[in-house]
This record gives sequence, structure tokens and C-alpha cells, in this order.
Amino acid sequence: DGFYLSDHATCSVSDGCVLLSVILTPFPAIGQASLQKEYDRAFDAWDAGRYPDALMGFQEILGARGGDEFLDRIALVTGELYKTTEIATHGNTLQWSPDGRFVAYSTRSSVSEGDRFISDWEAQKTFPVGSHVSSLVFSPSGDRFALLAILNDDELKAAKEKMAEYRAVRNFLEWRKQAVVVQTITAAKALLQVVDLTTKEKIEIDLPGLSKTDIDYTSDGTGIYLTTGPGDNGNQIYLIENGSDPVALTEGPGQRTNVTVVPGGRYLVYNTGENQFALHDLNTKQAGTYDGTDFTVSADGSTLAYLLRSDGQNTVNVLALTNALPPRTVQRTEFQVDNPALSPDGSQVVYQMRPREDWELYISNSEGGKATRLTNDIQHDLFPRFIDNDRVLGIIGEGRHRRSFVFDTGTGKRTRLFHNNTIRTVAPEYEWAVSPDGQRIAIVSERDGDTISWERAVHVVDMSRTLSRDNIGQRLSHMFAAENALRSRGKEMFKVIADEVKVATSEVSITRLYDYARRMHSFGTKYIGEPGNLSAIDYLKEKLNSFGYEVELQWFEPRPGIESANVIATLEGTVDPELVYALSSHFDSSRRGPGADDNSSGSTVLLETARILADRPQPATIKFAFFTGEEAGLLGSRYYVQKAVEEEVKLVGALNNDMVGWANNHKLDDTTRYSNQGIRDVQHAAAIQFSDLITFDAKYYKSTDAHAFYDAYGDIVGGIGSYPILSSPHYHQSHDVLEIINHRLVTEVTKTTTGTIMLLASSPSRLTGLKIKKRSGSEAEISWNTALESDVASYIVSYGRQTSAYDKMNMKTLTVTDPRVLLTGIEKIRTVHVKAVNERGLSSWDWARITVDDQ
Repeated sequence: DGFYLSDHATCSVSDGCVLLSVILTPFPAIGQASLQKEYDRAFDAWDAGRYPDALMGFQEILGARGGDEFLDRIALVTGELYKTTEIATHGNTLQWSPDGRFVAYSTRSSVSEGDRFISDWEAQKTFPVGSHVSSLVFSPSGDRFALLAILNDDELKAAKEKMAEYRAVRNFLEWRKQAVVVQTITAAKALLQVVDLTTKEKIEIDLPGLSKTDIDYTSDGTGIYLTTGPGDNGNQIYLIENGSDPVALTEGPGQRTNVTVVPGGRYLVYNTGENQFALHDLNTKQAGTYDGTDFTVSADGSTLAYLLRSDGQNTVNVLALTNALPPRTVQRTEFQVDNPALSPDGSQVVYQMRPREDWELYISNSEGGKATRLTNDIQHDLFPRFIDNDRVLGIIGEGRHRRSFVFDTGTGKRTRLFHNNTIRTVAPEYEWAVSPDGQRIAIVSERDGDTISWERAVHVVDMSRTLSRDNIGQRLSHMFAAENALRSRGKEMFKVIADEVKVATSEVSITRLYDYARRMHSFGTKYIGEPGNLSAIDYLKEKLNSFGYEVELQWFEPRPGIESANVIATLEGTVDPELVYALSSHFDSSRRGPGADDNSSGSTVLLETARILADRPQPATIKFAFFTGEEAGLLGSRYYVQKAVEEEVKLVGALNNDMVGWANNHKLDDTTRYSNQGIRDVQHAAAIQFSDLITFDAKYYKSTDAHAFYDAYGDIVGGIGSYPILSSPHYHQSHDVLEIINHRLVTEVTKTTTGTIMLLASSPSRLTGLKIKKRSGSEAEISWNTALESDVASYIVSYGRQTSAYDKMNMKTLTVTDPRVLLTGIEKIRTVHVKAVNERGLSSWDWARITVDDQ
């Protein structure tokens, strides 16, 4: 009649707990109507963050007769629907071959110039193209490619170093001038090469005296178009074919950029200025110019679309290339318009338009008529492109966390394209490339949620292959184990002080939070040098004084002639007052407006947490730090940390909240932005047990006030920010105002923050100095520095072949009272983890860990 899929493990649910068996238990068949009710219940549980209940419901549905009808829905709620393959651990600048077999990508990054690779993605074979490649293009048949290889000699290296020097001192005027020098040298030293994809044979085409900036194949693949430049008097386009000398297709002054070959072979299109482009007829050898920008060409070569901005009006225009008719305007509006794209047959044009604060996607028929609005979201909908004549790829969110969706142009139905198939960790996407047949999309993403490392993996999503029932069942099983492990660890963390935390968090007041926000909002912009900045300082000092704190104002000059101050309140510790936890937010805003979300929301959380804890001192000292000058370059946090280092403050942990009040939907969710995994899990635990906040996570601290703590004190940082990382269309805009704030969300963040800081300040900090002190044969003495806390009673040591200290099947644990242990069988041990335990039974909020193989 059906089966119920359940996990049956011989160990407690924890990280690394191995599923030993799967029991398929028959249960009576469920009718379709009842299955729909069960699905609705499971979906509601997922939506509310009750993930174990949801996963059990989804598993039961998949195990029932008729459950396959819900497979796609369950897949999309919990992660991906389509088969996804990772083809590179890092890449960007994606290009598909015309036959969809190969994906080219670069490894260029901020720390390396990078190499260029081509991947036969389905065969999982990749080969290098070169270290210095400025342009690469596949032939129309897909059997070869051409590239511009750069001779990176001493002259070019010296020019690049000079450019880097200007950037380091932020002399952007000279940096831009030097960039032209680098581009000129690069173009002069470029070599045109053609490579056969089957034999890998490389042919170099000699082009003496010509600079080279870009290339493209002719429509039939018999020749190559070469763009020269840069040059003071302009640049030219040449045709190279059949081994003949290059033939100039253009002449005279002017810059010709973004050269595009129109399918069919008759036309080239290229920009001739900031707001002008040319349609070059290769038959007549004439080029007609058009006022406009952002031109795009349909895949069949029948149609060209472009934008025109004039006299306060923005228009989307379509030009049929198969007849002599003038351009047709298919959209005229005073709203901003951007990123047009044509359907493969040229019959439709999709574009983004901004009717209010956020971008939306619209579609117009190339023949005219009323436009159709495709999206209705309160986040940005961006960068549309057609997958085929009936589907559009669209991107949602702000630059630090965008996600891809597929839209049906007929129904408007939206389907998520990509995910990392975890519950908690976000997967920011950065780049997308659609294969010529529209069946596959290459995506650059940090699928592991680590936004700190420069690596961003390349994946191929195959929309012709959906995941199976077994695939989804395994995903649900893994999610269930991981989520229960997280919750189990969280309960263990808080069990000693859970009652204290419940009482404290119950006193969080939404009324007070709103009042703080209203007052902060009334000061207008709080950018340094503006009157609102000083008004906010006075207000924060007044409120903290009213809670009973003595307040320190850290005055300094963030800019010459401008004074501002960090506002600091201290809650002195009862056991180890010399040990300090910093709980911080910046209170200043951008120049454009009052910054209700960025970051009055974080400041109000900090104020309310300070009020709640004013008569609840913790074992360690807590510093409530309100930073100024964040929007001017993280100035306040850097000054605070500089002073802390100079004064030799023993700062052992830090939380920084930034932008916690804007909700992109009905859900109360935010992101834990962390460097330290232990603090991350404490925040999840606090949210789950003491609030209604749903927390996701990302390793993320760069370009925030948390960065100064990390640089000076290392991996001790956590905090909360907007979900997912950043998606608000109000970010740094004048409309970041009070009415966009969800004060219930701010309330739940306050509860989570209060619970988190109470546990951190009550527990031993992470141990330091863990090392192999002495090794002899199969024995090794492991030692670490004595815990900083005065009330530590013992240490827990977890060791074994796994990397997770919580893997009870593969890791052994023991308790010692001295900061050392003798381990035997060291050749069978891969990692060692240690925590301190205090007299109350609270353990360190993070493990100290070493990898034995590295010692």
C-alpha cells in the first residue's frame, strides 16, 4: 500500500551520525485529498521553521501511493529540482560552446590573474587554455576556438604593478590613466591563436603591427573579426579569413566596442559612443548609426532591441533586420529601464523596469501593444534573458546574494533554479550563462556559504534532468539528521542557563524597540559630519544612562575637521571581569537618508539588549559598542579595536548586528553572519529555543564592522544581518525609512542576540595554543594553554579519524583536569578537539582543534 521512510540509527542524532539502516514500514494508502492536506501541513511547518516536522511529513508523502505527484514540489521547497554538476571549484567569465558541450571559464580573482579553462562538463574532463588570455570565442560549429594570448613580459608586469600601487593608495585618477597604459601594452602584445578542440593543435596567426583587444568568429565560422585598440584616434575592425592579410572593415576616428556578430552573417553591431551604436551592413559596407544603448540581438538574427533615454523618457525599441522599416517603440515610460533581451525568434523583448523602489521584469511584443508584467516581488528582479521562446531566466536580490529563477512567460509561474540542498546555509550566486539550446545553465556560486574565500565554484544545472525520488529521499534524510543534530547541540549548550535566558528574553519589548527606532529615525541622516550624527550620540548616551550605565564616548576625527564618537556602555563581569565580549552595531547611516534598516535596526537591538541585561551581569564583561562612521569606511569599529589593542583588552568574542529589520516576505528570518562556527551554532540555538526567528547562515564578515575584530583578534566573530545576507531594495537609498521595518522581526532578533550573548559571557571561551607537544611512536602528548576563565573545572578531549568532534561513532572522548593529554594510537587519529568546562557545567562555545597530519 505504501512505505514510510524513517531514519534508524544506533547512535544519537549528531553531526556525522551514520545511517546504519533504512526501515521501509508499510502503512495504509492515503487518498489524494489527504495527501494534499498532509503536504499543506508539512509546507506550513517548513515555512514556520519547524523543519523536523516538515521533513517527516514530506518523507511520509513520498512513501505513500501517489506521493510522486508531490515530488517536484517537495524538491523545490527543500532545494533543487534539476540535476546539478560542479565542474570547477573556482571560475567566472562563463562561455558555452555553440553545441552546448563545452563551458569555458577563467579563474581570474582578486588574488590572482587567473588561468582560462575549457570543460567538457558532461564527460567531467577539463583542459587548460592559458594563463594570460584576454579574449576567447568558440567557432559556430563548436569544433575549435580562438583566443588572444598575452605576452606577460617585464614591461607589462611593471605597468600592472604601477596600477596596483595607485589603487593601494586610492589614487583613482592616476589608476584610471594607468589602466589605459596597461590596456595599450596588453593589446600590443596579444597573439591570435586558434585551437582545435579534438586534437588540441594550436595555430598562431601572425598579425604584425596590429593591436588586438577582442575577437569573434564570422557567422559561418570561416573567418575571425578582430577589434584593435585602444587608440587616441579610435580603433578599427578587421576581418581575417583563409590565411589572407587582415581586411579593414572600418576606417576613420571613433571608438568601436562591444562588437557583436548578428546571426546570418550580414550585420555587425557595435557601440560607437556612450549613447550610440552602429549597425554595419557587410553587404553594402555601410554603417548606420542609432542613438541608444544596451543593444541586444535575437538568436535567429531577425531582430535588434535597444534602449533610448531622452527628455526624461525611457524607451524600449525594436528594429527588424529583415526589412527596411524604422525602429518601433514598444515601451515608453518615465521609469528606469535596463537590460533588454530578445526571445530566440525575436518576437518578444524582456527588460527590467523600476516602477517603485525595486526592479521588476516586463515583456513587450516586438510588434507593440501593452507590456506584460512578469514579476511582483519586493526584492530586485534583474538581468532577464530568454532561455527559449516561452521561458525567461531572472535573478532576484542585491549583489551580495542573488538567486536565479525560471519564469514561464505564459503563466508567470516562477521556479527556483539552483540551491545547495541544505536548510540553513545560503548559496549566493554571481554569474549565469544559458546554453544555446536553453537546456542547461552554468552558474557561479558560493554553494558552501563561504563568502570570505575568493573561490566561487562553477556548476551546470541540467533542466532536462530532474532528480529522482531516491535523490530527494536521501536529501530529506540528510537534512533531518543535520537539523536534529543542530537542535540537540543547542539544547545541550543552553541547558544550564535556559531558564535564566527564557526569563530575560521574555522581557524584550516591541514597544520600546519601536520607540528607539522612531527617535533614531527623527534625526534624519546620521552620516559623519551631519547634525543627525551628533544627535544620535546624545540620544544613545541618554538612553544608556537611563538604564544605569556609565557611558564612555570615544571621540575622534574620522575625517579632518569632523568629530564623532563611538558610544560604549560596560556591563562588568561577576567572575572574570577582565575577559570581554563586544556586542556592537553601527548607528550612522548613509548620506542619502535616515537608514532605518541600515542600521538603526541593529542599534535598537543593541539598546534593548543593554536594557534587559542591565540588572543581569554575566560572568564575563560585556561591552555594548555603538559605532560611528561605518558608512564612511568602517571608521568607528577600527578606532574601537585599535584602542582595545593598545589597552591590551582581553577581548575573547564579538557579535556585530547590521541591517536586521527589513523582511522580504511574511517570514521572520535573518542570517547569522559569522567567522566562528561555534558562535554560529550558539546563535541558531538561541533563535530556535528563545525566539520565533528563523536563522540561516553565511561565513561573512568582510566589509562590515566585524572585520576589525577579526583582523585584530582572529576567528571570534558572529552576528546577525539581513536575510539572505542582503536583499533589500532600500539598501543605501533615501527610502530606507521607518515604515519598511518589521518591528516583530527586530524583536525576535533581540531575543536571539540576548540569548547568544548570555551564553557566550557565561561559558569558557575557545581554548588557544593546542598543539602536539611530544610524539613518540604511536603516542603523542597533546597540550593547550590553560583556560582564561578562573572557574574552569575540566577539559573535554574529542579525537579520532573524523573532522567533526560530534561524530560519536568515529570519535572518542575523555575528560581531563590538566591542559594536556597523552593519546595512544596516534597514527589512527586525524583530528583532536578540546573544550573547557566550568564549574556550572557550561563548556566552551567552540572547540579548539588541530589536524594531526599537519603537525
